Amino acid sequence: MATLRNPLSARFEQLMAVALIAALLALGATPGLEAQEPSADSVSKNATGPTDSPKAADPAKSSKTSEASKTTRRRQRPIDVLREARAKIQKLVPFQAEIVETIVVRGKRFRASGKYLQGPGHKLRLEFDLKVGRTKGSLIQVCDGTTLFTQQKIGLVVQATRRNVPRILKEMKTIAAKAGSRTRPAQFEADLGLGGLEALLGSLEDSMSFTQLREQTFQDRPFIIIEGGWNATFLETLTDDDQPAGGGLPEYVPDRVRVYIDKQTRFAHRIVYLKKNDTRQALRPMVSLEFRNVQLNAPLNDAAFGFRPDAGIRVQDVTDDYIRQIRQAQSDGQTRGQAPGGAPGGSPAPQPPSR
Repeated sequence: MATLRNPLSARFEQLMAVALIAALLALGATPGLEAQEPSADSVSKNATGPTDSPKAADPAKSSKTSEASKTTRRRQRPIDVLREARAKIQKLVPFQAEIVETIVVRGKRFRASGKYLQGPGHKLRLEFDLKVGRTKGSLIQVCDGTTLFTQQKIGLVVQATRRNVPRILKEMKTIAAKAGSRTRPAQFEADLGLGGLEALLGSLEDSMSFTQLREQTFQDRPFIIIEGGWNATFLETLTDDDQPAGGGLPEYVPDRVRVYIDKQTRFAHRIVYLKKNDTRQALRPMVSLEFRNVQLNAPLNDAAFGFRPDAGIRVQDVTDDYIRQIRQAQSDGQTRGQAPGGAPGGSPAPQPPSR
């Protein structure tokens, strides 16, 4: 199937949706909107995950950690750590966590927070809330295993949709089979936005080349930190229109990514997309996604993955429209001679990183 956009994870799009909408509204000088000035890349004092400003460690512990880190680097590549983290997720579900996302756009910082739940199969729940000045926004996305519900609210405007998951997955697999395309495990679920954290890590594995690995302790917990940049396959998807006149990547595309993985549980607590500054020397956080107060193998029941729209809101079934987009994308791709790829975006929100 032909892609309609750069092959960034659909889950990444959903996680960024509310923050991006708020940023675009503020940058558009909408009356009543205010943005925070950027500050140091840090999290609140009660955060349980890592930050880029760890507290001072005990010298003895630091020495032991350093020696262990050297041994780890000799026997394990950064990509191996990422694959381990991705494979371990299925053993950690169900899990739930508070989620905080920060995005910095043209010197302005925006922050969204909410909760994330992931269960077996296709079950997931994502809730984000954001306030920019006097405008409030929210995003709710829930899948009970069969139906994917999305409700997006910006100010007084509310939109709610549903998609029939089995129908869409069947259509995607049928088109891919007819095209003779090779797909990675769970690719269709990820394209639809059902892969959760596992799909996000899979997207990083497919589109990034990880070259750096180090260990660091945060709040007495050892973390493995891996870092990398876009691989050649991703860079080839950028068109001439995407390339800025001075070279490098477009303003809306990060240059590198850094992933903080708990050494003991292999859970990815923090993912930071980084952008080079104007001098092309230092890196600054562009998008930060952090999971806090994580509860692994949590006792979640089916009710946690139920959806009820706001009062008076009609839920529109967009399954047929989504399938038509898939078919049209495939047709357009064949006309242009492109290789089969992903599906249309799974979130009714701006596509990140995008103009």
